[in-house]
Amino acid sequence: MKLPVKFLLPLQVILFLNPFVFSQMTELYTIIQYPVVPQKYCDLEANVSESSGLLYNEDEIWTMNDSGGLPEIYRIEKETGGIAQTVRIENGNNVDWEDLTQDEKHVYVGDFGNNLGNRKDLRIYKISKKDISGKKKIDVNAEVIGFGYKDQNDFSENSRNNDFDCEAMISYGDSLVLFSKNWVNGKCRLYKVPKVPGQYDPEPLDTFDTDGLITGASFFESTKCLILIGYKNHIPFIFYFPGFNGRNFPKTDVSRFEFVRMAGAQTEGIAWLNKDAVIFSTEQTKEFAQQVWELNLQTVFRLIEGR
Repeated sequence: MKLPVKFLLPLQVILFLNPFVFSQMTELYTIIQYPVVPQKYCDLEANVSESSGLLYNEDEIWTMNDSGGLPEIYRIEKETGGIAQTVRIENGNNVDWEDLTQDEKHVYVGDFGNNLGNRKDLRIYKISKKDISGKKKIDVNAEVIGFGYKDQNDFSENSRNNDFDCEAMISYGDSLVLFSKNWVNGKCRLYKVPKVPGQYDPEPLDTFDTDGLITGASFFESTKCLILIGYKNHIPFIFYFPGFNGRNFPKTDVSRFEFVRMAGAQTEGIAWLNKDAVIFSTEQTKEFAQQVWELNLQTVFRLIEGR
Protein backbone atom coordinates (compact mmCIF):
# COMPACT_ATOMS: atom_id res chain seq x y z
CA MET A 1 0.00 0.00 0.00
CA LYS A 2 1.39 3.39 -1.04
CA LEU A 3 0.00 6.57 0.43
CA PRO A 4 -0.30 9.79 -1.55
CA VAL A 5 2.85 11.91 -1.31
CA LYS A 6 1.23 14.50 0.93
CA PHE A 7 0.78 11.84 3.61
CA LEU A 8 4.36 10.57 3.60
CA LEU A 9 5.35 12.34 6.81
CA PRO A 10 7.10 10.91 9.86
CA LEU A 11 4.53 9.32 12.17
CA GLN A 12 5.53 11.61 15.04
CA VAL A 13 4.80 14.70 12.92
CA ILE A 14 1.47 13.32 11.75
CA LEU A 15 0.35 12.52 15.28
CA PHE A 16 1.37 15.99 16.44
CA LEU A 17 -0.77 17.59 13.74
CA ASN A 18 -3.71 15.23 14.19
CA PRO A 19 -4.13 12.04 16.20
CA PHE A 20 -5.62 10.32 13.14
CA VAL A 21 -4.03 9.52 9.77
CA PHE A 22 -6.46 9.93 6.91
CA SER A 23 -5.77 8.67 3.40
CA GLN A 24 -7.51 7.32 0.33
CA MET A 25 -6.24 3.86 -0.60
CA THR A 26 -8.51 3.01 -3.52
CA GLU A 27 -11.88 4.04 -4.85
CA LEU A 28 -13.43 1.40 -2.56
CA TYR A 29 -12.74 2.80 0.90
CA THR A 30 -10.99 5.34 3.10
CA ILE A 31 -8.28 4.29 5.54
CA ILE A 32 -8.22 5.78 9.04
CA GLN A 33 -5.21 4.81 11.12
CA TYR A 34 -6.14 4.80 14.80
CA PRO A 35 -2.86 5.28 16.66
CA VAL A 36 -3.93 4.49 20.23
CA VAL A 37 -5.28 1.39 21.94
CA PRO A 38 -9.08 1.73 22.32
CA GLN A 39 -10.75 1.90 25.70
CA LYS A 40 -11.08 -1.40 27.56
CA TYR A 41 -14.70 -2.50 28.00
CA CYS A 42 -14.04 -5.50 30.24
CA ASP A 43 -11.63 -8.33 30.95
CA LEU A 44 -12.33 -11.99 30.20
CA GLU A 45 -11.41 -14.79 32.54
CA ALA A 46 -8.91 -17.53 31.71
CA ASN A 47 -11.66 -19.99 30.77
CA VAL A 48 -12.53 -17.71 27.86
CA SER A 49 -9.00 -17.21 26.56
CA GLU A 50 -10.03 -17.73 22.92
CA SER A 51 -13.08 -15.51 22.58
CA SER A 52 -14.09 -15.98 18.97
CA GLY A 53 -17.47 -14.26 18.68
CA LEU A 54 -19.39 -11.52 20.48
CA LEU A 55 -23.05 -10.80 21.06
CA TYR A 56 -24.59 -7.82 22.85
CA ASN A 57 -28.12 -8.45 24.11
CA GLU A 58 -30.14 -6.50 26.66
CA ASP A 59 -27.08 -4.77 28.13
CA GLU A 60 -25.17 -8.06 28.42
CA ILE A 61 -22.37 -9.56 26.37
CA TRP A 62 -22.06 -13.17 25.28
CA THR A 63 -19.06 -14.98 23.84
CA MET A 64 -17.60 -18.46 23.34
CA ASN A 65 -14.28 -20.18 22.68
CA ASP A 66 -13.31 -21.36 19.23
CA SER A 67 -12.01 -24.71 17.95
CA GLY A 68 -11.70 -27.45 20.53
CA GLY A 69 -13.63 -25.57 23.19
CA LEU A 70 -16.73 -26.87 24.93
CA PRO A 71 -20.05 -26.51 23.06
CA GLU A 72 -21.01 -23.59 25.29
CA ILE A 73 -21.74 -19.87 25.08
CA TYR A 74 -21.08 -17.60 28.05
CA ARG A 75 -22.76 -14.52 29.47
CA ILE A 76 -20.05 -12.24 30.85
CA GLU A 77 -20.18 -9.91 33.85
CA LYS A 78 -18.77 -6.57 32.74
CA GLU A 79 -17.49 -5.62 36.18
CA THR A 80 -15.42 -8.76 36.75
CA GLY A 81 -15.07 -10.37 33.33
CA GLY A 82 -16.30 -13.58 34.95
CA ILE A 83 -18.77 -16.06 33.52
CA ALA A 84 -22.24 -15.24 34.86
CA GLN A 85 -24.08 -17.90 32.88
CA THR A 86 -23.22 -20.93 30.75
CA VAL A 87 -25.49 -22.28 28.02
CA ARG A 88 -24.44 -25.70 26.75
CA ILE A 89 -25.72 -27.08 23.44
CA GLU A 90 -26.41 -30.72 24.24
CA ASN A 91 -26.63 -31.83 20.62
CA GLY A 92 -23.69 -29.66 19.53
CA ASN A 93 -19.98 -30.11 18.99
CA ASN A 94 -17.43 -27.33 18.88
CA VAL A 95 -15.41 -28.27 15.81
CA ASP A 96 -14.52 -24.62 15.19
CA TRP A 97 -17.03 -22.11 16.54
CA GLU A 98 -16.34 -18.68 15.11
CA ASP A 99 -19.20 -16.19 15.46
CA LEU A 100 -22.49 -15.37 17.18
CA THR A 101 -25.50 -13.45 15.94
CA GLN A 102 -29.14 -13.04 16.93
CA ASP A 103 -32.61 -11.96 15.96
CA GLU A 104 -35.62 -11.25 18.14
CA LYS A 105 -36.27 -14.88 19.06
CA HIS A 106 -33.04 -16.82 18.48
CA VAL A 107 -29.29 -16.92 18.97
CA TYR A 108 -27.15 -18.44 16.21
CA VAL A 109 -23.76 -20.07 16.76
CA GLY A 110 -21.54 -20.49 13.71
CA ASP A 111 -19.51 -23.71 13.60
CA PHE A 112 -17.93 -22.96 10.26
CA GLY A 113 -14.25 -22.31 10.93
CA ASN A 114 -12.32 -24.06 8.17
CA ASN A 115 -8.60 -23.32 8.41
CA LEU A 116 -7.73 -26.52 6.54
CA GLY A 117 -10.27 -25.88 3.78
CA ASN A 118 -11.50 -29.49 3.87
CA ARG A 119 -14.62 -29.41 6.06
CA LYS A 120 -17.87 -30.85 4.75
CA ASP A 121 -19.77 -30.49 8.02
CA LEU A 122 -20.24 -26.71 8.24
CA ARG A 123 -23.19 -25.82 10.43
CA ILE A 124 -24.99 -23.15 12.41
CA TYR A 125 -26.74 -23.91 15.70
CA LYS A 126 -30.08 -22.13 16.25
CA ILE A 127 -31.04 -21.63 19.91
CA SER A 128 -34.40 -20.33 21.10
CA LYS A 129 -34.03 -17.42 23.52
CA LYS A 130 -37.03 -18.82 25.40
CA ASP A 131 -34.87 -21.81 26.35
CA ILE A 132 -32.28 -19.60 28.04
CA SER A 133 -33.64 -19.25 31.55
CA GLY A 134 -32.06 -17.44 34.49
CA LYS A 135 -30.17 -20.47 35.75
CA LYS A 136 -26.40 -20.20 36.00
CA LYS A 137 -25.93 -23.35 33.91
CA ILE A 138 -28.38 -24.43 31.23
CA ASP A 139 -28.50 -27.30 28.75
CA VAL A 140 -30.41 -26.67 25.52
CA ASN A 141 -31.06 -28.45 22.25
CA ALA A 142 -30.45 -26.51 19.08
CA GLU A 143 -31.82 -26.73 15.57
CA VAL A 144 -29.13 -27.25 12.95
CA ILE A 145 -28.60 -25.35 9.71
CA GLY A 146 -26.03 -27.18 7.57
CA PHE A 147 -24.36 -25.85 4.46
CA GLY A 148 -21.54 -26.21 1.96
CA TYR A 149 -20.25 -23.62 -0.50
CA LYS A 150 -21.60 -24.18 -4.00
CA ASP A 151 -18.41 -22.77 -5.53
CA GLN A 152 -16.05 -25.08 -3.62
CA ASN A 153 -14.88 -28.10 -5.59
CA ASP A 154 -11.50 -28.81 -3.98
CA PHE A 155 -11.59 -30.24 -0.45
CA SER A 156 -7.94 -31.15 -0.15
CA GLU A 157 -6.22 -30.08 3.05
CA ASN A 158 -4.56 -26.67 2.70
CA SER A 159 -3.92 -25.26 6.15
CA ARG A 160 -4.31 -21.45 6.09
CA ASN A 161 -3.85 -21.64 2.34
CA ASN A 162 -7.42 -21.76 1.05
CA ASP A 163 -10.26 -19.32 0.35
CA PHE A 164 -13.11 -21.28 1.97
CA ASP A 165 -12.65 -20.41 5.62
CA CYS A 166 -15.36 -18.41 7.41
CA GLU A 167 -15.47 -16.65 10.79
CA ALA A 168 -18.17 -13.98 10.39
CA MET A 169 -21.97 -14.02 10.33
CA ILE A 170 -24.92 -11.65 10.78
CA SER A 171 -28.68 -11.96 10.92
CA TYR A 172 -30.52 -10.13 8.13
CA GLY A 173 -34.27 -10.56 7.78
CA ASP A 174 -35.12 -14.23 7.27
CA SER A 175 -31.53 -15.14 6.39
CA LEU A 176 -28.07 -15.46 7.84
CA VAL A 177 -25.32 -13.70 5.93
CA LEU A 178 -21.85 -15.28 5.95
CA PHE A 179 -18.55 -13.54 5.17
CA SER A 180 -15.59 -15.64 4.04
CA LYS A 181 -12.04 -15.47 5.37
CA ASN A 182 -9.85 -15.82 2.29
CA TRP A 183 -6.33 -16.85 3.30
CA VAL A 184 -4.97 -16.73 -0.26
CA ASN A 185 -6.34 -13.63 -1.97
CA GLY A 186 -7.29 -11.53 1.08
CA LYS A 187 -10.80 -10.88 -0.27
CA CYS A 188 -14.19 -11.58 1.30
CA ARG A 189 -17.17 -13.29 -0.32
CA LEU A 190 -20.78 -12.90 0.84
CA TYR A 191 -23.19 -15.85 1.12
CA LYS A 192 -26.75 -16.21 2.46
CA VAL A 193 -28.53 -19.19 4.00
CA PRO A 194 -32.11 -19.40 5.32
CA LYS A 195 -32.73 -19.51 9.06
CA VAL A 196 -34.79 -22.66 8.56
CA PRO A 197 -33.03 -25.91 9.61
CA GLY A 198 -31.86 -27.95 6.65
CA GLN A 199 -28.89 -28.45 4.33
CA TYR A 200 -27.97 -25.70 1.88
CA ASP A 201 -25.47 -24.96 -0.89
CA PRO A 202 -25.17 -21.15 -1.00
CA GLU A 203 -23.45 -19.47 -3.90
CA PRO A 204 -21.41 -16.26 -3.55
CA LEU A 205 -23.51 -13.13 -4.02
CA ASP A 206 -20.74 -10.53 -3.92
CA THR A 207 -17.01 -10.08 -3.25
CA PHE A 208 -15.13 -7.22 -1.62
CA ASP A 209 -11.36 -6.71 -1.57
CA THR A 210 -10.83 -6.39 2.19
CA ASP A 211 -7.05 -6.76 1.80
CA GLY A 212 -6.96 -8.90 4.93
CA LEU A 213 -8.57 -11.72 6.88
CA ILE A 214 -12.15 -11.22 8.15
CA THR A 215 -12.84 -12.70 11.59
CA GLY A 216 -16.16 -11.22 12.76
CA ALA A 217 -19.23 -9.22 11.75
CA SER A 218 -22.17 -7.32 13.21
CA PHE A 219 -25.16 -5.46 11.74
CA PHE A 220 -27.17 -2.61 13.29
CA GLU A 221 -30.70 -2.93 11.94
CA SER A 222 -32.01 0.62 12.47
CA THR A 223 -29.05 2.32 10.78
CA LYS A 224 -28.32 -0.45 8.22
CA CYS A 225 -24.64 -0.30 9.13
CA LEU A 226 -22.43 -3.37 8.76
CA ILE A 227 -19.08 -3.77 10.47
CA LEU A 228 -16.44 -6.41 9.78
CA ILE A 229 -13.35 -7.01 11.91
CA GLY A 230 -10.13 -8.71 10.88
CA TYR A 231 -6.40 -8.31 10.58
CA LYS A 232 -3.51 -8.13 8.14
CA ASN A 233 0.12 -8.75 9.09
CA HIS A 234 -1.03 -8.96 12.72
CA ILE A 235 -2.52 -5.42 12.56
CA PRO A 236 -6.25 -5.40 13.43
CA PHE A 237 -8.77 -3.45 11.36
CA ILE A 238 -12.49 -2.74 11.28
CA PHE A 239 -14.52 -2.09 8.12
CA TYR A 240 -17.53 0.24 8.34
CA PHE A 241 -20.18 -0.24 5.62
CA PRO A 242 -23.17 2.15 5.74
CA GLY A 243 -26.36 1.25 3.89
CA PHE A 244 -25.91 -2.53 3.78
CA ASN A 245 -28.76 -4.26 1.88
CA GLY A 246 -28.08 -7.87 2.84
CA ARG A 247 -26.89 -8.92 -0.63
CA ASN A 248 -24.08 -6.62 -1.75
CA PHE A 249 -21.17 -4.81 -0.18
CA PRO A 250 -21.75 -1.03 -0.25
CA LYS A 251 -19.28 0.75 -2.50
CA THR A 252 -19.61 4.31 -1.17
CA ASP A 253 -18.62 5.95 2.13
CA VAL A 254 -16.83 2.79 3.27
CA SER A 255 -14.12 3.22 5.92
CA ARG A 256 -11.37 1.00 7.27
CA PHE A 257 -10.03 1.66 10.78
CA GLU A 258 -6.52 0.28 11.28
CA PHE A 259 -5.33 -0.20 14.88
CA VAL A 260 -1.63 0.45 14.49
CA ARG A 261 -1.00 0.31 18.25
CA MET A 262 -2.52 -3.15 18.58
CA ALA A 263 0.04 -5.09 16.56
CA GLY A 264 -0.03 -8.73 17.60
CA ALA A 265 -3.62 -8.67 18.85
CA GLN A 266 -5.85 -11.53 17.71
CA THR A 267 -9.11 -9.68 17.10
CA GLU A 268 -12.03 -12.06 16.64
CA GLY A 269 -15.53 -11.06 17.76
CA ILE A 270 -17.34 -7.77 17.24
CA ALA A 271 -20.78 -6.39 18.13
CA TRP A 272 -22.65 -3.12 18.05
CA LEU A 273 -22.96 -1.65 21.55
CA ASN A 274 -25.31 1.06 20.31
CA LYS A 275 -25.69 3.03 17.08
CA ASP A 276 -22.50 4.97 17.80
CA ALA A 277 -20.15 2.41 19.35
CA VAL A 278 -18.87 -1.12 18.91
CA ILE A 279 -17.15 -3.63 21.16
CA PHE A 280 -14.65 -6.24 19.98
CA SER A 281 -12.72 -9.06 21.62
CA THR A 282 -9.13 -10.23 21.56
CA GLU A 283 -7.89 -13.73 22.23
CA GLN A 284 -5.01 -14.22 24.62
CA THR A 285 -1.68 -13.65 22.87
CA LYS A 286 1.82 -12.68 23.94
CA GLU A 287 1.02 -9.00 23.33
CA PHE A 288 -2.58 -8.81 24.60
CA ALA A 289 -4.73 -10.53 27.19
CA GLN A 290 -8.22 -11.87 26.53
CA GLN A 291 -10.30 -8.71 26.73
CA VAL A 292 -13.19 -6.77 25.23
CA TRP A 293 -12.56 -3.28 23.84
CA GLU A 294 -14.86 -0.36 23.05
CA LEU A 295 -14.65 2.08 20.14
CA ASN A 296 -16.91 5.11 19.57
CA LEU A 297 -17.17 5.43 15.81
CA GLN A 298 -18.91 8.77 15.79
CA THR A 299 -16.10 10.31 17.81
CA VAL A 300 -13.66 9.10 15.18
CA PHE A 301 -15.70 10.55 12.33
CA ARG A 302 -16.16 13.91 14.09
CA LEU A 303 -12.43 14.23 14.70
CA ILE A 304 -11.71 13.49 11.07
CA GLU A 305 -14.31 15.94 9.82
CA GLY A 306 -12.69 18.63 11.98
CA ARG A 307 -9.12 17.79 11.03
